[in-house]
Amino acid sequence: MHRTAIIAGSVVAALATGGVLAVSGGAQAPTGQTIKLVTKNCKFKFIDVPPKGKSRSAPPGSGDSAVFSCPAFDEAGARAGTLEATSTFTKGGKSARGVATGVYDLANGNIYASVLFFIKGSTTTGVITGGDGAYVGARGTIKSFDRPGEKGGDPSDDTLTLLP
Repeated sequence: MHRTAIIAGSVVAALATGGVLAVSGGAQAPTGQTIKLVTKNCKFKFIDVPPKGKSRSAPPGSGDSAVFSCPAFDEAGARAGTLEATSTFTKGGKSARGVATGVYDLANGNIYASVLFFIKGSTTTGVITGGDGAYVGARGTIKSFDRPGEKGGDPSDDTLTLLP
């Protein structure tokens, strides 16, 4: 599998979960609830810093990073917003892992998320760290499941549990 497809699957699944708030809308801070979203059709760029990988299929190295933009959809398939995110690998190799942060751009405000992701594994968890606009005070946990066999992390099934 190409390096970008592996990384896209891990990182996009990790941060796409921030978008599940898009479904909730509203003008007040969210209350305790669970919301689901599907992210797909991401645009992705991998940045390979020196020392460069020997091939496109080589695992990422410490310090490598990625940027991506993903449309997000509610369970009915309606467009809910866009996730803009960055990630940096803190440990390279076959068991690579790193930290990803993202801003989910919604019509009524932005949602901020942060996760620790692992190159191996299809489920990633993290936190909603805040929001602005209609999402001021947003907080909670996120869980994203990258569907098996899908190329480059498309699509991911995401669940957000908002705290009251």
